[in-house]
Amino acid sequence: MKRTAVLLAAGLATLLLNGPAVAGDPSSTGTSGSSTAPAEEPGWLSIPHHVTGSVLSVDKKAHSVSIKDTKGQEMTLVADSDTAAELSRLKEGDEVKVTYKRDKDELVATKIDIAHAAGSRGSTTR
Repeated sequence: MKRTAVLLAAGLATLLLNGPAVAGDPSSTGTSGSSTAPAEEPGWLSIPHHVTGSVLSVDKKAHSVSIKDTKGQEMTLVADSDTAAELSRLKEGDEVKVTYKRDKDELVATKIDIAHAAGSRGSTTR
């Protein structure tokens, strides 16, 4: 019984001390280039947030969109690899609902829905 407890404690200590060394440093795998790649998808533990607002600008090279939410706050979100293609549909003035997650110091858009396209308000057919 005592031997099992010692072996278990030694194994646990080994895992705890070597875990960070095995994980490695993800910042050392950076790439250089003129265009920015889409943001990596945040981990599955990240809490999703939602914001509704109007598009102020779209930067396709940086894979980002700036919006002004319904409270008047401006925010810039970087699209992940799955959402980057949706940026081509956005125009200034579009009303959008964005699902995003916080990843390090940036807001990563994971889903973008257009609620109202710019110029479509008030257009009715009779």
